[in-house]
This record gives sequence, structure tokens and C-alpha cells, in this order.
Amino acid sequence: MQTVTPERVAAKLAELKLELSPAISYRLETLFPSLEGWFVNRKLRKKFWQIQKLEPLLTELLLEHEEVQLVLHGNEGRLTDILLTGSIWIGTTSFTALVFTNLRVLSIRTDGEDTPQKTFWSIYYSQIQSLKLTIFESARFSLKDGRILLFSAISKEELDRMQETVQENCDQFRNQGFDPAVTQSREQLCGHCFDVIPAGVYDCESCGATYWTPAEVGIRSFLFPSWGDFVMKHDALAVMELIGFCLLLIFTLAAFSEGKYVTGMAVFFMASLADAMMSVQIATKALHIKTAPHAGSETQQSFDWEEVQSVQSDFRSDYADYRVAASTDQL
Repeated sequence: MQTVTPERVAAKLAELKLELSPAISYRLETLFPSLEGWFVNRKLRKKFWQIQKLEPLLTELLLEHEEVQLVLHGNEGRLTDILLTGSIWIGTTSFTALVFTNLRVLSIRTDGEDTPQKTFWSIYYSQIQSLKLTIFESARFSLKDGRILLFSAISKEELDRMQETVQENCDQFRNQGFDPAVTQSREQLCGHCFDVIPAGVYDCESCGATYWTPAEVGIRSFLFPSWGDFVMKHDALAVMELIGFCLLLIFTLAAFSEGKYVTGMAVFFMASLADAMMSVQIATKALHIKTAPHAGSETQQSFDWEEVQSVQSDFRSDYADYRVAASTDQL
């Protein structure tokens, strides 16, 4: 078996007429580690199409000197999420693209077609304490602040590459003594300007974007089941809840027709409460844009990276937590 090199990968992609964006720096040999074997062309095309869907976002999101080393798609969450909510459809809210660069791990919510949504997180390698594989072959990230992240639906081969990539970058960070300041190990990023939004905050001071609070979402789902999921744009889950709500109305009306008013109202109340609690749980895990930024707001593209040279302590202004672009060429 021949060694995979950037030149061989580039030649193979050219042969298949697959062209990645020249505006993004890629480590081709880790993105496409296999060029031989059964159905290799199909696998290469699938990976290329997944990356291509992320490229418009990555062009804006990536920093100067930042190199994409690995891109994986999976599902974030655990079996307990399904057990607590009682809905297998909650999995449609946690499709995730993981982008591993030489600086950080970007976690990007996607839909079922791998199209990125407006929900992002970022994790510096210095914030990763360990990455292990569970007995169910899920990736288990243990972060410095105690948070545990689980990602499933990733192949064993990709999990192995993930471990190698994370270990390599964690060692590099440790050897360089590179430990950027953060507000939490997994930083929430604004869905418009990519600035950091600390936990418990539902507005972006940099661009003016506002986000739905769990209480706002929960109240809407209690008043009209599925409303909260529609405002969070979890359409598949919302449609299934709407169907369930219609069935609930039929049951309630049937109970009323038999004079069972207390039973009908009790079932209706409990079902609405359960839907509200599920919506609150989903809203607590991620930011969902409520209103667009005010007129005149700017995105990351407007920043002059020549003037951005050091990490500053103000996490809420001018993309300050990610003023590390000039440092990444040392990693």
C-alpha cells in the first residue's frame, strides 16, 4: 500500500473532478487518508460533498493560519436524552459536523443533509483533558471544566483518526505552553459574527443578535406543543410533535364527549408540560437565533487581522477570545 501524501490526494481529487476551496487551508492526507480499496471513489465523493457544504461557513469562521485537518459527521448526545424526553426524534436536533483544525475543534450543528445551521461551538485543544472510545463506540470528550461530550454514529476508522488528530494537537499545545483564556471549555459562538457568547447569555454584544431563552421556548411549547421547536427551527421534531398534538386533541375531545372532563384536561396538561420540558432541555444545550443583528452590524470578515495579534481579557468585544490568529503559525 502506497503512503498517502498531499500530492497523491490532490491528484486523485483532480482525477475525480473534485475541487476544494483554495481560500481554505487543508491537510489533505488526513482529510482523505485512504485512496485505495473497495468503493474508494464513492467514499471520496461523499467526504468531499460533506466538506463542500461547510466551505461557505468555514471561509468566514476560520482564522488566519488555521488549517483544517479532519472533518467528521455524527450525532451528539446520549441514550439518556431519548429516555428523558421519550422521543426518538430528538436525535434530529443533534446532527453535528466536527471540524478539527490545528487550533481548535469546531462543533457545527447540521441538518439531516449535512447542511450547517446557525449553531456553533469551539474547543481549544488545551481544554481537552481526554478523548476515549466508549464500549458503544462513541467518542467521549472530557473537558477541563468537567463537561462530558459524547458523539456517536462515527465509523471506527474515523474515531481512530480523531484520536490521533486530537492527541497530536494536544501534545503540540502542551509543548508550546499554548493555553488561550476562555469563559468555558466549550465556547458558544454567535451564529452571525462568531464572537464568544458566555453561558447564560442570550444576546451578542458584538453584532446585536438575540437568542431564544429556554423559558421563552418552554412557554411556547406549553401553550402550543411544537411551537417552541418551530422557533428553534427543529422542523422534523416539530412536525412529529404537531401530529402528536392533533392526536392529543382528538383524545381530549373524545374524553369531553363522554363527560370525562377532568381526565381529558389532566392528560392534555401533562402532555403539554412534557413537551415544554423537552423543548427547554433542547434550548438549554444550544443557542438558537431569535432576531437578526441590528442594521450596520458587521461579521468577522470586517476585522483587520493585521491589527489582531494577541489574546485579550475582554471576551465580549471585537472577537477578542479568538485574537490568536498570529499565534497559530507556531503550532
